[in-house]
Order: sequence, then structure tokens, then C-alpha cells
Amino acid sequence: MSQQAALFEPEQTLGVGELVARVTKVVAAAFPTEVWVRGEVHGLKRPNASGHVYFELCERNSRRGPTSTLNIALFRLEHQRVQRTLADYPDFRLADGLEVRVKGRIQFAYGRVSLVMSAIDPVHTLGQLAADRQRVLRALAADGLLETQRALPMPVVPLRVGLVTSVGSAAYEDAVQELTTSGIGFDVRVADARVQGTNADLSMVRALSVLKSQRCDVVLLVRGGGSRTDLVAFDSERLARAVASMPVPVLAGVGHEIDSSVVDEVAHASFKTPTACAAAVVERTRGALGRAETAWTAVASAARADLAAAG
Repeated sequence: MSQQAALFEPEQTLGVGELVARVTKVVAAAFPTEVWVRGEVHGLKRPNASGHVYFELCERNSRRGPTSTLNIALFRLEHQRVQRTLADYPDFRLADGLEVRVKGRIQFAYGRVSLVMSAIDPVHTLGQLAADRQRVLRALAADGLLETQRALPMPVVPLRVGLVTSVGSAAYEDAVQELTTSGIGFDVRVADARVQGTNADLSMVRALSVLKSQRCDVVLLVRGGGSRTDLVAFDSERLARAVASMPVPVLAGVGHEIDSSVVDEVAHASFKTPTACAAAVVERTRGALGRAETAWTAVASAARADLAAAG
């Protein structure tokens, strides 16, 4: 065949269906059995009307976002089985931002590779969270940041109160109600922030930064209760460092009864609930006002006694 004839020789052209069939066959051959995959949960959606759950599993190798993403499909029956597994781990709840280890079948369908999930390993996530928490605590201790907040003097009458939480949440309502119903007249300065999910720690760092310029006497960092995995943002090193760098005392009121977060360790003081956190400020202020009233009463009594003696 001449060179000129070769130039006009038609190249093989595949139909879409044929190409998809070949790719499907290659993927099936490469992954004949289920595999375990680890990554960070992103875009988790609630079960739809059919009971199916969809999300992405991401791998982050840069600060600009995920560098690898895998679609995850958790169908209704498998979702029910996973929920039964998780019932034995009350500290675990699937949520955005968590590193998880999941098992499933790799498939190519609808023009993309995905994993049809069948199982999850909660021990992997809980163990990773515990290891990360200890690593952060060691780093903070090495930099002398675990005692920075506690070295700050607590104002005698903390009337200007900064509040970092999700506006409209139960934690927000509980803290504000405790302060406003005290009858003291606190000046509450609220900085809205996400307290759960992807980049929640960054949202709280920004809120703390806003309050730095508000001349607060004290700052409350609060959220309601949740599982260990719900509270992962409060184990963030950048949030802990932001708390430590605040020029005024930061009181943490994160709703958990058993475990403690990194923020609990670095804050000036920590409380089990948002209500208890706000109540501590009320109690301190009320105590100072009570002492002042007692002192003024003593001064008035002494003055009356002196006037009576002089008359």
C-alpha cells in the first residue's frame, strides 16, 4: 500500500455503545470483587424518596480542594445494613469532612466510574480522629498554647459578650436566652459560623477574627450536642490556635457529656452545654454586682451612723 493510500485509510470508529461496553468490561475485569477505599466524605445527601444515599469520596493533596473524587452510591438495602452496623457505634455519624473507609463494587455506568457501597468501617474513622486529636494536642503543647488562654484574667464584670455559633440553632437560642433572661443587660455581639461539616473550623476562625475588633470582655464558642464525628471541627488545629490567640477569655460550650475536644483543652474554660457556658458568665457578673451592692450598702450604713453620731 502506498503512503498516499495509507493517509486515506479510515481509522476504526467505535459506536458509543460499543465503547461503553468495552470500558465496562475493562473495569469489571480490573475489579472482579469488592474493594475497600478510604477518603473524605463530600456532598453527602439525605436519603431520597427511594431510600438511596449519594455522596463523593475525595482525596485532598492540596489546599485548593480535592485532587481525586469518586462517586459513591449507597442503595436502600445496603443503607439499612450500614445503619445497623453504625447502631453499635453511637459516636459515629456519616458526615461531610470525615475520613472514612468504605467497601463496595466498582462499576462504570452512566459515563462515570463509581463505587456501589455495601459496608463501612467506623473503627477506622474513630481511630483516625483520636490519633489526629493527640497529634494536635502535642503540637499545641510544644508551642505552649494549652495554657495561653487560662493565663488571661477573667473580667470581673464581663458585660460585652461575644458569641460564636450558628445563628438560629438551638445552641444560639439557649445561650442568648440565658443571657437575656438574667435581667443584667449584657451587650451580646454575635458572629455567625458553621459548626459542623466541611470547613466549619475555618468558618469559626473567621468569626473569632471578627470579634477580635469588637472589644468583647469574653467570647462564648458554643454548639449543641452531637456524636464524636459531628464535633470533628472542634478538634481542628487551626481553630485551636485561633482560640489560643484571642486577647480575651474564650469559654467553650460544646454539647457532649463524655469526650472532650481540642477546643475544650485550649479554651479558658469549658462547659458541657451552651446554657452552662452562658450561665457561668451570668453567675460571675451577678456575683460582682452583688458584691458591689453589698459594699454600697455598707458605705451607706457607715455614713448614716457617722451622721447620727455627729448630730
